[in-house]
Amino acid sequence: MNKEKPKDPFQRVANFFDERVDRYGYDIRAIDYGRKENQTTRFNVLSDITNLKNKRILDVGCGFADYAEYLDERFGSVEYVGIDISQRAIEEAKRLRPRLDLRVCNILDEGFNDMFDVVMANGIYYLLGHEAKSIMRQIIARMYQLSRFGVAFSSLSEWAPSKQPNEFSADPIETLQFCRHVTPWVILRHDYLPHDFTIYMYHEQQSK
Repeated sequence: MNKEKPKDPFQRVANFFDERVDRYGYDIRAIDYGRKENQTTRFNVLSDITNLKNKRILDVGCGFADYAEYLDERFGSVEYVGIDISQRAIEEAKRLRPRLDLRVCNILDEGFNDMFDVVMANGIYYLLGHEAKSIMRQIIARMYQLSRFGVAFSSLSEWAPSKQPNEFSADPIETLQFCRHVTPWVILRHDYLPHDFTIYMYHEQQSK
């Protein structure tokens, strides 16, 4: 007898990653990355938003908090906070990196009101189903609200030469246009992986 799938898209995503962590443990497959190299590429691009040294960073959908290790190696002193809706991912991340501030949390929770210099999200939208576009926009707006300097997020791209069934891919231009309603200071990057794009959103003009 098949289990009934939860209607709440966040609960579906949390269950999906909880089950993968139980199956694989600390493994790239548990966070549903095809290759470690792609993860590193996305980390590189997200981090190009600015010099993150001494910045307070929020990593939305942090998984095992591998990004914290990357930030430490590239920038040195960074104040890192990671949140994820998967309890099992956070449990494993805390076991691996007990000194980090890691929380089971949804950024849309009313009680989450911490402020950060930069808020990041690395490809967190693709499993949200038919509500993905609407939820993505809510998350982007909330990320910007909680940031002082800016936001960087990546998504699967509608421009990809091939796509997986049942995975949400956002239209880069449509997403950029939404972001421009939040702030005029935006950058779109589609130059690093064929199936992926990243947007930077700033609170102030960056070049004069």
